[in-house]
Amino acid sequence: MTHTPDGDVVARVDAGAMLSLLDELSATVTGDFSVQDILQELAEGIVDLLGLAGAGVSTPSPRGELLVVAYATQRRVEQLDRVQEALQAGPAPDAHASGRVVASPDLAVEGEWPHFQERATELGLPSVTAVPLRARGEALGVLTLYRAEPVPLGRAELAAARTLANLAASYLVVAIDREAAALAQGELAHQAAHDPLTGLPTRRVFFEQLDEALTLVRRDLSTVGVLFIDVDGLKRVNDTYGHALGDQLLLTCAERIRAALRPDDLLARLAGDEFVVVLEHLASADVACAVAQRICDSLALPMLTEGHVLQPSASIGIAVSDEPGVTSDLLVSQADAAMYRAKRRRKGSFQLFDPIVHASEQAEAISYEQLSSELETAIREEQLEVHYQPILEIMDPRIGSARPDPLTVPGSLYAVEALVRWRHPRHGLLSAGAFIGAAVRSGLIVELGAWVLRTACRQLVTWDAVLGRRAPRRLFVNVSPAELSDPGLLERITRDLTAAGLAGDRLTLEITENGPLDSSTFPAEVIDGLRRLGCHLAIDDFGTGHSTLGRVVEIPASVLKIDQSFSNALPGSLESAAVISSALLLGHNLRRTVVVEGVETEEALRALQELGTTHFQGFHLALPQHPDALTDAILESAGAGERRAAGRLGA
Repeated sequence: MTHTPDGDVVARVDAGAMLSLLDELSATVTGDFSVQDILQELAEGIVDLLGLAGAGVSTPSPRGELLVVAYATQRRVEQLDRVQEALQAGPAPDAHASGRVVASPDLAVEGEWPHFQERATELGLPSVTAVPLRARGEALGVLTLYRAEPVPLGRAELAAARTLANLAASYLVVAIDREAAALAQGELAHQAAHDPLTGLPTRRVFFEQLDEALTLVRRDLSTVGVLFIDVDGLKRVNDTYGHALGDQLLLTCAERIRAALRPDDLLARLAGDEFVVVLEHLASADVACAVAQRICDSLALPMLTEGHVLQPSASIGIAVSDEPGVTSDLLVSQADAAMYRAKRRRKGSFQLFDPIVHASEQAEAISYEQLSSELETAIREEQLEVHYQPILEIMDPRIGSARPDPLTVPGSLYAVEALVRWRHPRHGLLSAGAFIGAAVRSGLIVELGAWVLRTACRQLVTWDAVLGRRAPRRLFVNVSPAELSDPGLLERITRDLTAAGLAGDRLTLEITENGPLDSSTFPAEVIDGLRRLGCHLAIDDFGTGHSTLGRVVEIPASVLKIDQSFSNALPGSLESAAVISSALLLGHNLRRTVVVEGVETEEALRALQELGTTHFQGFHLALPQHPDALTDAILESAGAGERRAAGRLGA
């Protein structure tokens, strides 16, 4: 029968041995020992002190619901404690639950744990005493003491066991807190060194590894490479499907990139959609290029997630060096420059840094800065031109490049977009992309926009006179946010329309979606003024900026122009097809015209027509042209159409 010993058995405890054991336990704390060290010292020390057959310590599981074996002085003790762990029954679990000493001097004749008692008798450990380990009101475990004879602990022995258990419990608290603090510190260090989304090393770890690799370059004359990887289209995925899907895209890209690397290569996430790789011990730059090609091939495979098929890709820049003086910042900047060159060349490709090409690009950048100071002269001395690209309305899906020129189809010329060009005295004809940035930086963007609007309105009048009913009915003119907020915008538009004798509904102002598009982008007085004039608004590059499809409801635009990145991906991209379909449906429901830009192939045209697109713009159908050239093209197309019509009538 289980009982709490009352100390009737007379036994002596060696006071010197007791003091020695207390000192040893104290040393486990002051010596920064672990929880396991304390448990081991306690179990082995009390066996020697009391002349026991063995002792074991059990502690709560991490969740605290089970008592599990932590240490045993010998195999027989561990086997018995494992029985208690498996059954969660025995003197140790009872002592842990009650907080009191539980003892059974003779398990052969008394106890409440038949299986445990039978196994203890078989193992020759018939006497057991379980002493709880408690501190700060917490149950920290149980010290279980075994004897080979059915003899209980005496009063002094039990007192010594309790003293040692209490002291060990107080030391356990210190050790547990210390280990928890160390674990937390280690977790913080891990978090600081690893990206929370992908688990990859961070910028700091990357640069530390790269610095170390470059040290080996100086010492061992080895070659080091850096891959700078930029995931293409992440912003579009975030804006279209949400950041959760964007995060999944990044995770998939990280996994595929890691799988394409060599075993010792280091992959890190630099920021946002940027990853970097350290390549050590390269035999040549060709090895780095081979790794980059594997990454490109892997990322080119479609990704299916949450019912969406995404087509990930990445632009990769490569920089390698075997020169002792190269720094990590320089190597990364070279890889970054090569990445941008790859992105300009073709998304989903890689480029190796070329110092000669880079020097040339820097020279171009310097001349680009010089454009700012030359642009004012260009406006004053009439070096600028306006070219016009047709926007076509093709209702008949049979019409394509294999059919008659779409311009010959009645009503197919929906509008023309005015595109400024600069006939530079040294650089030749420059497209707007080469100098619009200079116009913004120099503060000339408003003056430039005013010149384009005035010139385009005059050209529309000329076309009316020359082409009659074949003249473009609508004129699209790009305006910047700076122009929209310019107090003189409405006055200029009114003056130019009046001077040209044009109705306001023939003018559409096209705003690039390069910032948040909401009511704050369009001042109320501007909207009211444009409405009184009958003018329209169009959102350019729709789908790539800050607006979502749903927010178009809040934007006073009658035309949505879908960015060319979507049409360029057709017919192979289900993602792009889904975006275009959604925009078409939205435009239909809101009675807004949807124009798809960047139609550059017959295949893309066919795919867009199958989706229900009716308004197109792109090189495949019509190039931007000088107004005289476009006039000739329209007249020629009209003549050809009339000849074909006459032929049909004659037949």
